[in-house]
Parts: sequence; structure tokens; C-alpha cells
Amino acid sequence: MLGLVLCGGKSIRMGTDKALLIHQDKLWAQLTKEKLISIGLNVKFSVNADQQKKYVAYFNGEKLIVDHAMLDIQGPLLGILSTHLENPTADLFLLACDLLLMEPRVLDKVMKAYTAVHSFEAYVFQKDGEREPLCGIYSAAGLQKVLHMLQTGTLTRHSMKFVLSQLKVFEIKVEHNDYHCFDNFNSHAEINGL
Repeated sequence: MLGLVLCGGKSIRMGTDKALLIHQDKLWAQLTKEKLISIGLNVKFSVNADQQKKYVAYFNGEKLIVDHAMLDIQGPLLGILSTHLENPTADLFLLACDLLLMEPRVLDKVMKAYTAVHSFEAYVFQKDGEREPLCGIYSAAGLQKVLHMLQTGTLTRHSMKFVLSQLKVFEIKVEHNDYHCFDNFNSHAEINGL
């Protein structure tokens, strides 16, 4: 399994690349990487072509997976399928870089579910009836299915929630005291006081 830090967003509301912001004296991308390493994963970073040069200054270039130009999609799915194309047999544990308050013990719940039951294509949290698509495990077989749908024109939408609706999903209910772990930060106003 490969850990994947999702950094490739446009960060429009933040006005600057979120993954390169500093929290607790570390880059958001680095903090996210450390959380995935803490549960035993080898980690790579999903970046877009515009980010590649900047990120080489902070991370080993071999750890960067740049969005594939051949994929005519946008959003997180572009980074996820680009990673799948480079690592077609690897299951991916995704974590968005803006889930700053995520805790390794919560990530470990996904790993335990994945280890216990192998028959699902995705393992994600469910909070207030909604799936949390950017923190969870996507199997290589499930990603291959999504890629095939994209290539055959049957993936009618590219949102991660729609992608999950096409997969066999194991849902882990978020406990109330873990709700804060799923706060994502998109603007400077939201990170003030952290």
C-alpha cells in the first residue's frame, strides 16, 4: 500500500498553495506525510505540473507524482488516477493536506478495517450521513474500475463522492469526539487561532 498526500488543488480561497503553508513549524504537506508514515506507509505526494518545481525544493523528486496530461479530468480524481497509472498494483491510502487536525489513531481505524475485511474497493469514513472521500483507502482494483469507466466514457461525473457511489465501500462511522479531525482549512480566516 502507498500513502498519498493530496497537494494538487488550486487553493483558490487560500490564495496560496495550502500544502506549503506552515503549521507547528512544518509544511502542511510534511505534517500529512508524517501522519501516514506513523501508520507504516511509504508516502508520495500528488502535485500538479505547476507545483512540481516548487516541491522539489522540499521533497525528493521521486516522491512526487505529477498529474498526467493524458487524463482529461480535474480535482482530486486527477491526482489519484495519475498515481494509479504509475503504481497500478498498489492500494492507495489518501489523505488531503488540508485535514490539519487528523490524528494517526483515526487513520489507524481505516487500516484495521482494511486488514480485517479485504472484499471492498474503498474504505472511508462516514460523518453525518456523508462519506469523507479524501481520507481513506482505495484498492488498486477499484481504481482500475474507475479508470476503465473514465476511458469508456461511463464515468459521468468526476467528483470523489460520485466515484465512491460506483465502488463497493466499507464505511467507518466517525465518532463524535473525532469530528474535528475532518475539519478542512480553505482560507486564512479558518486557520487563524490554530
